[in-house]
Parts: sequence; structure tokens; C-alpha cells
Amino acid sequence: MKLYRNRYIAFKIISETTFSADVIVNGIWRMLLNLFGEVGASRTNFWLIEYSPETGEGILRCTHTCVDMMKATLAAINELKESPLIINALGVSGTIKGVRRFFEKGIEKFNKS
Repeated sequence: MKLYRNRYIAFKIISETTFSADVIVNGIWRMLLNLFGEVGASRTNFWLIEYSPETGEGILRCTHTCVDMMKATLAAINELKESPLIINALGVSGTIKGVRRFFEKGIEKFNKS
């Protein structure tokens, strides 16, 4: 029996430098541990599904009860490898297909301007 439901969060990194997926994952884990401790971090079931260093866009997975914790964690990260950055959570969905729409909506929004 499955005790949790997955949620997928689309995010975009705004920074002048590019970061590898390993650096992003380590930064998120460190901030999760700082904010919520080991027990809180383990409840998130965090996993990086996709990440593109060129565009800074990615998708991460967490449990449905920890979406707010993950959003707070992403917002709290302001530097990695001594480079300033902003991690913007674009949206949350219950499926990977649904969360990919947030990237498409962002492109359409900029094309209409």
C-alpha cells in the first residue's frame, strides 16, 4: 500500500553561472537539513527528476505533504559555490506531463509580449 502521493515541482534557476545537477542536489539537501532537520528532510522523499544546466530548468519530486517545505527550501537557497542565485518554483503538479506545461506556459507568455 502506497502511503504517499508524489508531487512534481517545476523550477527555474536564475543565475549568471551554470550549475551541475550534483551541485543543485547537494545545495537542496543542505538547505533541507538546515531548515527541517534529518527527520523533516527524510519525509520529503526528494528526488531530482530532470535538470538542464543550459536553461536552468528542472523538475523535482517530493511527497504531497511536503510541497510547502520544498518550496520554502528552494526559496531559501540564495547561493551555491559562492555564486548568487534565485531558484523560482514555477508550479506543482501530480504528474510529470502536467508539470512540463509550466515550462511551455512560460515560453508562450514571453512570446505574447
